[in-house]
Amino acid sequence: MSRNAYAVLALLLTVYTVLAIFHPGGLMAYALPSICWGLLALTTLWICGLKKMQSWFNKRIFFMAVLIAVFQIFALIDAGLINSFGKSPISFTPTSLMINLMLVLSTLLGTELSRAYLMKNFAKKKPFLTLGLVTFLYTFINVSVFGFLTLLTANEPLRLADFLGASFLPIVAENLLASYLVLLGGPTASIAYRGLLQAFQWFSPILPDLPWGFEALIGVMIPTIGFITINQVALPPTLLKKIGIFTQTKKLRRFAKTRKPSIRGWTIVSILCVLMVWGSTGLLGFYITIPLSGSMRPTVDTGDIALVISTDPSSIQVGDIIQYWQDGEMTLHRIVEIQHEGGISSFVTKGDDNLQPDTDPILAAQIRGKLVFIIPKLGWIPIYFRTTIANIWSFFSTSAILAYATLSAVIIMTSIYVIRTIKSRPHRYWQRKRGW
Repeated sequence: MSRNAYAVLALLLTVYTVLAIFHPGGLMAYALPSICWGLLALTTLWICGLKKMQSWFNKRIFFMAVLIAVFQIFALIDAGLINSFGKSPISFTPTSLMINLMLVLSTLLGTELSRAYLMKNFAKKKPFLTLGLVTFLYTFINVSVFGFLTLLTANEPLRLADFLGASFLPIVAENLLASYLVLLGGPTASIAYRGLLQAFQWFSPILPDLPWGFEALIGVMIPTIGFITINQVALPPTLLKKIGIFTQTKKLRRFAKTRKPSIRGWTIVSILCVLMVWGSTGLLGFYITIPLSGSMRPTVDTGDIALVISTDPSSIQVGDIIQYWQDGEMTLHRIVEIQHEGGISSFVTKGDDNLQPDTDPILAAQIRGKLVFIIPKLGWIPIYFRTTIANIWSFFSTSAILAYATLSAVIIMTSIYVIRTIKSRPHRYWQRKRGW
């Protein structure tokens, strides 16, 4: 494993940390990221060498990347025709265009050249694990980690669902496809894909004004379809052998046999991701909720996933389990009595594990829906995840001095490591030693 790969990784993390901490105003808000990402791009290119990166180019994968990007842009335009268009918030004066172009190009080159170098070096032994880790790394480089942690620990499901659908999941899908493209076709493939998308977002005077549900659907489904299409149309098994994923004929045959079922798997995964996000806000007519108390035992236990469907209050009967809003919280209890007074219906509720009914009756306007299905224990996964994130966030938010001291130490150590590595390993000598 090349030390230079660790140097590029260290420099990438240093750039991300610097940009996460320093937020200058004015022109420096554009100049600082451009300088940092440009430095990363030039360093990666100098360490790897232009000829080496050119050898990774694959014409078929490149054109597939272009087609996927064009398809995604047309999907956004079509969605805009269904919904509406809005004026881009970006200024289009010549000076602003030059500044934005410098920022977009430097960020794109720094991101994709470093991504390609890391993928090509670390993917030699464990390509699929590397694909997942690199996707995770570049996802959080494009997402505000602190904002993400704040939303996870806050009790604001609508904002969290909007963030997951409109930002997080599309970014994960885009970075997964980009990482796969650089593995197969080098940085030119991922630059073609992400470059066209960013050109549309940054330099189009009008943009689709879409609800986040449309953004989630297009942002997740199109990269997933692209991923599947590359596997089925543009990816001969010999290419996998060439890049070092499979080296034996038996493995190539096994891969060829198992490629068709992967279409179904990837499609199901992408649909489930979108449905989970949409289901949390009721856009599809149902809600996914995870009870955090045991008041409905044994019918519904803590950590079960409850599927609640929107229901007309007039059709609700005694014995139904409903979810309702009361005192700032959503509660899932059973109806034990329906009262009618002055033409207004109210519902007396009670938890199956409680001895007494709830104190205040529920009005029809408070009812969210009726329980129709239960998935036992599966909800413990997001509960544990959310608890862990909350504990980590609580530690750093209450220990700000320690957090900043740790970040400062990381910046200093990584900078020293990068400088020493580059100085002690001249480019040509290191290439000859590694046989590149």
